[in-house]
Amino acid sequence: MRVVVDALWLPDGPPSGRMVVREMVAAWLREHPGDDLVLVVHDQHVADVAAEFTSATVVGTSLRLHPLVNAVTLPRVARRSGADLVVTQNFAPLSKRVPSAVFVHDVLFQTNPRWFTRSERLYLSLIPMLLTRATTVMTSSANEANRILAHNPGVSAVDPVGLGIAAALTGRAPAEPVDGLIPDRFLLAVGRLNVRKNLATTIEAAVGSGAATVERPLIVVGEASGREEHLSEAVLASVASGSVQFLGGVSDAQLRWLYEHCRLFVFMSLDEGWGLPPIEAVSLGAPVLVSDRPVFRETLGAAATYAPPRDVAEIGRTMMTLLTAARRTQTALPPERTSWTRLVETAREAAAS
Repeated sequence: MRVVVDALWLPDGPPSGRMVVREMVAAWLREHPGDDLVLVVHDQHVADVAAEFTSATVVGTSLRLHPLVNAVTLPRVARRSGADLVVTQNFAPLSKRVPSAVFVHDVLFQTNPRWFTRSERLYLSLIPMLLTRATTVMTSSANEANRILAHNPGVSAVDPVGLGIAAALTGRAPAEPVDGLIPDRFLLAVGRLNVRKNLATTIEAAVGSGAATVERPLIVVGEASGREEHLSEAVLASVASGSVQFLGGVSDAQLRWLYEHCRLFVFMSLDEGWGLPPIEAVSLGAPVLVSDRPVFRETLGAAATYAPPRDVAEIGRTMMTLLTAARRTQTALPPERTSWTRLVETAREAAAS
């Protein structure tokens, strides 16, 4: 089978999107070595991607806009190469001549537009416009599949395929300590810094309850992306005191060390399509506190503790309870929630539809 793959995010896309593409391609080549994968990337990244995936064919494009590349360029590449299938992220191909499978990360912009800037909403609005052109629509969770169906009546079916853990976090490569941090003496929050991640509430709860202190700081990993959240003077003061520390982006080796050595992992996101960081944290043995949202009940079940995401006092109390009682354990999540196989196999099936 010859498959044209939207790999535009591989070198420089959003962290979660980049990881999904990389792990999907790696799993595909591992599970189906006889398939011929054609990876489409921006021109300047052809050499780097070809060096990483030596058994795949890498094709460059000068077009910058992701929806345009997926809608127009990928079908052309598929026709010229005699491909059996096109696999994309978020934006489906416009042409139906070659079967296609599109993985939609989420449609939170449809249910919660206030979390997104005007330019983001305009850009993301192309997702539902193209969805009906796809042979198969995939997403991560059943919760997100239901959201897509509820707000896009032209879509008849969505397959929730789950997502795996990055190989860099679970392989044999050693973790890399972060300078200045003492194992078991810090709290951890991971994710893009935007209004949806609810970071101001997390910080207020951690500092106000005494869970985060100069001796046991809250470490925040992630970079700004999208509509930013206003941070109060109290929150900024906690940053100045050292009770809260922003690390920005870190390497996979450092992220693994942070997960493996934090006293508590906290993720108070207002909503997610999947929510990978708490799944990573659970898988690496961290006690996990997440917002009480349906998607986390689906993906984490009894492996996490829950708190209402807007209740500062309750979040703080729960943090203190967990800091007193929680111990690190290796929690086994159901295999279908942490595997890339289902995504690959569901996409492949689209070629026969």
